[in-house]
Order: sequence, then structure tokens, then C-alpha cells
Amino acid sequence: MRHATLQATRFCAGKRRAITVVTLALLLGAAGIVAAQPAYAFREPFVGGTGCATCHYVIPFPSTCADCHDLQSNSTWITNNKFTGPHGNYKTTSSKCDACHSVHQAPGGSLKLLPAATIVQTCETCHDGTGGYGVYGAIRSVTGTAALGGHGIDTTSVVPGGSAATGGSTTMTFSGAGGELTCTDCHSPHGANLVNPFVGDRRRVRADFPSLQTARLLRRQVGVATTGVVDYGSDWCLGCHAGRASKGTLMNHPVDSIGSTFTVGAPYKYALLPILASTGPTSATILTQGLGGVPTTSAASSHPAGLPPYTSGNRGYLMPFPRTSQQTGHAPICQQCHEDARSVGTLEANGSATASSAVIAGTKADGLTASDNPRFQNFPHETQNANMLVETNDNLCLNCHPTAQLP
Repeated sequence: MRHATLQATRFCAGKRRAITVVTLALLLGAAGIVAAQPAYAFREPFVGGTGCATCHYVIPFPSTCADCHDLQSNSTWITNNKFTGPHGNYKTTSSKCDACHSVHQAPGGSLKLLPAATIVQTCETCHDGTGGYGVYGAIRSVTGTAALGGHGIDTTSVVPGGSAATGGSTTMTFSGAGGELTCTDCHSPHGANLVNPFVGDRRRVRADFPSLQTARLLRRQVGVATTGVVDYGSDWCLGCHAGRASKGTLMNHPVDSIGSTFTVGAPYKYALLPILASTGPTSATILTQGLGGVPTTSAASSHPAGLPPYTSGNRGYLMPFPRTSQQTGHAPICQQCHEDARSVGTLEANGSATASSAVIAGTKADGLTASDNPRFQNFPHETQNANMLVETNDNLCLNCHPTAQLP
């Protein structure tokens, strides 16, 4: 019988212990119940080199943590974009395939020998939101209330703003059961044809460590898009939401993207965006390596052995008025309005800005502390605001349009 582990929670071991399938089988056997398929589950990674056993369930395959997680020194691990877990960097000496594929005992109707019946069920053996560390279910798990916004997985094929002709919703055929949107429409589970790595606004590792420069396993050709996008930004989102582009005969809020009439020169992308020079009050901006990243002028921008700041706070979500030289000729990107729900800060009447500091979950589980800003780090899977907006109502508009400058 294959040894595997049953995932009981996502909290670090020491708070709760994992129950192995072997132990569970004995209990079920005594009750006359036959155990179902084994659970394929890995906890979120703990960075630091010594904490693997405290945050992971130990599975006899692979024999070591490094077989799946490419553990190296911190500097090499970051600089070489090695944060792939079982989703890439396959070698003759690694043992990653077993993490997601059941070679001889996959259930009937299984797609590509996956251990669960569907793609999303397979992904959610690790990313199910238990304990607040998965991309779906985390908000309900912590707050008891369902998320207000998010992408529907295995539930819909209707895309808001998907029609380039009308700007309205349209039905598309995706990779999930019944043509519905599923995880692999946005993510490449084997790390192939990914967007360029970028420093993210969020940190999804269980350690007091900077945000990592990775591609988030995002496909270049997302959803039903017919062309690929090499950099994450507005054009990546427009692969499905084509009716939200600032071009053609439709009038949308200006978005910095390829072909937009509001964009001068190359459009800004997530990895290169003007943010406030400080938390403020200020009217100055600097260029960064991402909404949560490091200034391009910093020696730490390439993530050497030093530990750069992992977040810019909320300095990427306020735009001073009048616009700075770095913002002139550019519109906001989609992610400046659509991101994790948070308190961004204030655009003063004179156009200067004061950003609220961001407190991203570190060694504690995501979402457990209500004062964190943002509290949850689940965009674009689920958020606390409807329509996945950073802030809502006039509060959102006033991040870029001070009342004193309104006509």
C-alpha cells in the first residue's frame, strides 16, 4: 500500500499534527470502512532551509524535500527563479511526477492520470484554502463568510467584458469539465511557456522573507487568447476580457495596453510601474520592479543574497495629480484597480498622496490577522470586494482623481 498523508489542516505542524493514511486505514478498517484514494498533499513552502518538517507533511516519495522543491541557498533560490515546487525544473534525479499523477491507480475517467476526477480537484489537494493558505476557500475558512469576488472555477464559461465588439459578457470554451474555466486555463502546471518572472505585490510563502521573482506559473497564452503575452499586466487580462481594452469603438476607463489610444510608447506592465516615492504625503513617483517590488535603482533589484523589501506597501495604487513625468502618456494597468481588497490611502485635495502601509502576512497564516492590509492575498482567485476591486465606490475613483481637480 502506497504511503501517503491525509491533509488535516494547513497550519504549521506543532499546532496540529497530520494523520497519515496508514493510521487512518487502521481506524477505518476497524470500523469496516475501506479508505478511498490517497491524499496527495503538500503544505505551502517554508523558506529558510530548516523548517521543512514543521510545515510539510512528510511523504515517503520523494525521499527529500529538495526532490520537489529545489532547495538551495536563499540567494541562488531567488535569483535563478527556482520557486517551482513540483511544477517544473524536472531532472533525472527528481521525483516530482508522483505528486500529481497516479500512474497505475488513477480513478475512472481521470484526465492525464490525475489522482482526482477533475483538474481543479487535483489542484485543490494542495490549494484548497484550508487554514487560510490556499487560493480558494481561504476567506470563508478564516471569516466564515464567502468571498464577494473571484474567478469561478469549474462553474462558468461566461466572461464579463469578453466581447471585443460589444464590451458585454460572452461565452467561451475553456479546458474544464463542460468547457468551463479551470486552473490550467491560466496556469501551466509543468512550467512551460510562462510569462516573464516578476516581483509580486503579495508573498505566499510561510516565512519572513521577501516576495519572490517568479512567473506564478502564468501562461503566456491565457484562456482562449490567440496570441501570447510575455509580460504580466493589462494585456494578459485582456486575453479573455477583450471588451475592457481602451481601443476600438467602445469607451472604457483608460487602460495602459498594447494598441491603446491612451498609451504613449511601450505600455506599462506589472513589473514596471510608477509608484509613490514614499508613503507620503508626496507627489513624486519612482519606477519599480512590480507593484510590490523594489526600485530599479536599488542594488537589491535583482535579488542577490541581501533581503530587499518584499512590498511597496500600497504606493502603487495612488496616482498624484497632476501626473508625474513617469506617468505622463500612460494610463493605469488593470491591476491598479483590481487586486486584493485593501485600504490604499488618501489622495489629498492638492493632488499629493499618502499611502497606507501594507502589512503582509509573514510567519503567520494569511488572513488570520484582521489588521493586515491587505488581509488576504488571494487575487485573482477570490477577494473580499465585489468585482475584485481594490477599493469600492467613490473611494476607488478618488485614488487618482482628487476632488479639487474635478471639473
